[in-house]
Amino acid sequence: MRKVNSIIAITILSLLYSCKRDIKDEAEVVMTTKPVQVSSKCPKFILDQKENNLNISILLDLSDRIEEPKTKEKDSAYLSSLSKSFVEHVKHKKLILLEDRMQLFFNPEPSDEKINQIAEKLKVVFTKQTSKAKIEETLSLYADNPSELYDLAKYDAENLGGYPGSDIWRFFKDNVQDYAIDECHRNILVILTDGYMFHDKTVMNEKNRTSYLTPKSLSKLQLNKASWNNEMEKKDLGFIPANKALNDLEVLVIGITSHNDENPYAQDIIEAYWEKWFDEMEIKKYKIKNADIPSSIEKVMADFILLN
Repeated sequence: MRKVNSIIAITILSLLYSCKRDIKDEAEVVMTTKPVQVSSKCPKFILDQKENNLNISILLDLSDRIEEPKTKEKDSAYLSSLSKSFVEHVKHKKLILLEDRMQLFFNPEPSDEKINQIAEKLKVVFTKQTSKAKIEETLSLYADNPSELYDLAKYDAENLGGYPGSDIWRFFKDNVQDYAIDECHRNILVILTDGYMFHDKTVMNEKNRTSYLTPKSLSKLQLNKASWNNEMEKKDLGFIPANKALNDLEVLVIGITSHNDENPYAQDIIEAYWEKWFDEMEIKKYKIKNADIPSSIEKVMADFILLN
């Protein structure tokens, strides 16, 4: 009987030791498991400063809007103001943390190579190796070159027999992810446009949604009463979404101008089209402004770009 009791006691002790060991092993597994490492193409100290690293992309609408009086003058002033906000931001950063850039895009690409050369000249990248003189040079680059760019764009259109339009919709579909969004930066896209959107190779209709908006198509909507917004929602009017999940992109649209003089609500309708489009593409943050005087737009740009 004693022998049986001894065997039982030994068995119980063995089981208790085994359970204790299992618990310890499990605890050790939990304690030694390392957190999953998120891969990134930039150093951690740069990624940690993501919201302070500006990646500003400028999309210029070089359609027939540039034939409008004062468009060249205003756009040139807007670009100069944008460079001021960019340089102001850079000056307040520690040199070792400089990781900021600004660049210019068109869609479609102009046929005149001189225009592309100016765009290349206006592409600036600041890192810790950038000299103070190079930073200051950005202001003169953006003050002196845009005017020539618009003159060349007009001449280019004359040679082609007309303006091809501005394919903003296609830029958002095919290019915005690759050209304007970077995981190491705060990504801001600035669009200078009158708000109308058209390109002859990107004309699509899906029920009451389109890839374009022209003065003629806006007139056909017959949204010329105070209830235009209700009618727009009821019919689900708007742009076809060109992309989705653009939650790492901020967009500033400058220059909205009505060319539908018979409709007092035209500018509001254009802005509503853009707002709905941005919401459906999940744009992180956006602001849409009309073609106001440059001094007013300079403040709008500074408020949007500079973090307080």
